[in-house]
Amino acid sequence: MNSILDFSIKELIEQDCLTTVLQPLISMNRKGLLGFEALTRAVHPRTGDTIPPITLFSMCEDFETLTLLDRACRRKAFETFAPISKKDRSLLLSVNIDAAIINEETFGYGITGKMAKKCNIPASNIILEIIESKAGNDRALSSFVEKSRGYGFLIALDDVGTGHSNLDRIPSLEPDIIKIDRSLLTGINEYFYNKEVTRSLINLAERTGSLPLAEGIETVDEALTLLSMGIDVFQGYFFGRPMPAAIAAKPDITPIKYLGSRFKTHVLEKINRQKIMEKSYKKMAVKLCEVLKDGTPNTADSALSAFITENTAIECAYILDTNGMQISETICNPYKLKESRRLIYQPAPQGADHSLKEYYLTIKSGNSWHTTAPYISLASGNSCVTVSTQMDDTPLSPILCIDISTR
Repeated sequence: MNSILDFSIKELIEQDCLTTVLQPLISMNRKGLLGFEALTRAVHPRTGDTIPPITLFSMCEDFETLTLLDRACRRKAFETFAPISKKDRSLLLSVNIDAAIINEETFGYGITGKMAKKCNIPASNIILEIIESKAGNDRALSSFVEKSRGYGFLIALDDVGTGHSNLDRIPSLEPDIIKIDRSLLTGINEYFYNKEVTRSLINLAERTGSLPLAEGIETVDEALTLLSMGIDVFQGYFFGRPMPAAIAAKPDITPIKYLGSRFKTHVLEKINRQKIMEKSYKKMAVKLCEVLKDGTPNTADSALSAFITENTAIECAYILDTNGMQISETICNPYKLKESRRLIYQPAPQGADHSLKEYYLTIKSGNSWHTTAPYISLASGNSCVTVSTQMDDTPLSPILCIDISTR
């Protein structure tokens, strides 16, 4: 047998071979610590070799052993955090609850509350972090959350955004914290889809009264992107690795200061880039309006086609009447169309109704110009913005719409 595995979970617990390390949870609004997540580490009871957490928990082949280990990890976490909590009652501790052990027989015991009370840690300072992908019995889970909240514990859903997560648990459990998984956040500054899915999760959290927390943050670019999207609480190697309690209690705030100073520059640079792009969009639209004024309705399609050929940043262009009905064809740049477009990516035909679109309604409300946020065009399948403007100053002026590539 492998030397790492020639022991039992019970022996490991009895020999006090579990330790807890703490990884900081950072609040940029506080400019410092919000608290910690407790993470379990273990060593072989005889050799002293390090046992990876995944190996440790994979040894739990039955419900009783998993429950025994889960509770031992939690008890050790509270004992480790107790001295820190005594000095600073504002700090939170997040502990993992393996949802696989929650059933009608176990959730009513109140063991976690008794552990916290024994360590003199207020329940309101403890986050019970439920690994959502492991949740099985929904009824028991809901009862567990309700009872835990009654004790005063905070509830967090972990791994939100992974392939296993069930978004229907957010309205049913009403978590205090939604932890957005690192699989979405790694390199988020570079990936449009990840950014938009994360933005939706942030909006969902905020609108349902939950705190969104970004985990697994390793670079300043990831942190800057998420900070600009409204994230306040972070966890990850960029801010601090898991560490013993004595070191964790005195965190290095250099990354926080650095991120704060970089964020100001980041926002100003983003605003300046947007101004430059808006100026170029308007210049392009004005020029196209002038080209179209010199023609007739019958020549609009050919004029749009000629203009797009000369301006390769344009995905497509089309004209709406004052009621939002499309009066031209959608003229597309053939070099921007994906070769293997799915059926949903089809340019809108002449006669299509755009009257519910943001770019039409904004112009009808009295604005002269409007530029949408980036989105995936149904005409090309690419990321673009739509710039819309009235073609003249008359009340019945047609509306020019231009989809411009953001890549």
